[in-house]
Amino acid sequence: MSKSHDSVPALRRAVRILDLVKSTERPPLAADIARQLELPRSTVHGLVAVMVELGLLEKTVTQGYRLGARLLDWAGGVTERRDLVTEFYQTLESFSDLAAFTVTLTVLEDTEVVYMACRNSATVLGASFRVGMRLPAIFTATGNAMLAEMDDNAFREWLTLHPASTWPEPLTPNGIRSVTTLVREIAEIRERGYAVDDEQIHDGLWCFGAGVKDHSGRMVAGVGLIPKDVAT
Repeated sequence: MSKSHDSVPALRRAVRILDLVKSTERPPLAADIARQLELPRSTVHGLVAVMVELGLLEKTVTQGYRLGARLLDWAGGVTERRDLVTEFYQTLESFSDLAAFTVTLTVLEDTEVVYMACRNSATVLGASFRVGMRLPAIFTATGNAMLAEMDDNAFREWLTLHPASTWPEPLTPNGIRSVTTLVREIAEIRERGYAVDDEQIHDGLWCFGAGVKDHSGRMVAGVGLIPKDVAT
């Protein structure tokens, strides 16, 4: 059995431990966890030690365990994304002039953009997006807008982690194919303040994109807009 398959039971046990710790009034001891979950003590001791190391659990002065601070960070990220999606749809309802446009909200995950929310317009032909859809970031307006929001060091690190040899094949003849082209594109986006997908996703389809920042100035998403006049 592969190592990845071997780790699945351990992951399930870790989740059961988190559920138990969350539901108890007092931080349970390792022995309590082993007894209530009917697991070997050695297994529980090994798991909770790793979970403490990863910040998923914290050990109390009474040798019990409570939920760790890392879970709060994860919860905050989920809440932030949900709030973004809610704000996205509320904003669209507030501006009737946007009814003729297809509008999308994406986040950057590694080399892809993930569509968190979208409103497809019946007047924009050839463009249909759905929540959960993924596309290569370098071919999208929102992806390049978010890359442009990175500082130079972060962008260089992204290029180092994702060299051109690992990029997917362009979806159209206009797709970016080289680091030189991407670097030039990012520089142009920074200068004009928005990104343009000039038929890189679909022939005849243009999209304009910009980064979305939170109250602290941190880039958290990208918003894209496809006018009906440039989609065929």
